[in-house]
Amino acid sequence: MKRVVFLILALAGLAGCAKWNASHSKDFTYTGCAAETRTSYIGGVEPSLLSLKYEDGDLRVTRTNAMMGCAIKERGLACKVYVEGNVIHYYVDYERDGNDADCICPVEELSSLVTGLHEGKEYLFYYCGLDRYLNAVTFTFNKGLHEVFDVETLK
Repeated sequence: MKRVVFLILALAGLAGCAKWNASHSKDFTYTGCAAETRTSYIGGVEPSLLSLKYEDGDLRVTRTNAMMGCAIKERGLACKVYVEGNVIHYYVDYERDGNDADCICPVEELSSLVTGLHEGKEYLFYYCGLDRYLNAVTFTFNKGLHEVFDVETLK
């Protein structure tokens, strides 16, 4: 009987971990480093925007004009998304381990789809990226959703 109880507890624990290990992100793309510059340079860049849009039953997340470390050229970028109840955690991080670089570059666009959301449900969305962590935004996932936020207002 102890084995059965232990097995049930172990499976329940693994099921909880699987919820966080299974990313709800697909089709992640980014334009790469547009032009490298030293880290002290700031300015001359279009406003950075975060767009949330309903797309064929998924949520299209697009970030434009992000300033990132030029280490992305060697380390790449990856996107992972975790959904717990009505909270979406959207992470953009380096794809591979490696060294940081003392330079920055504009990335014109990062984009992916968030899957597994329910129409009509209100969500709290957290964006965590290499260049910054943004304050959460709330939206209702419905056809016709197209919210655009100026990243500066979400700091």
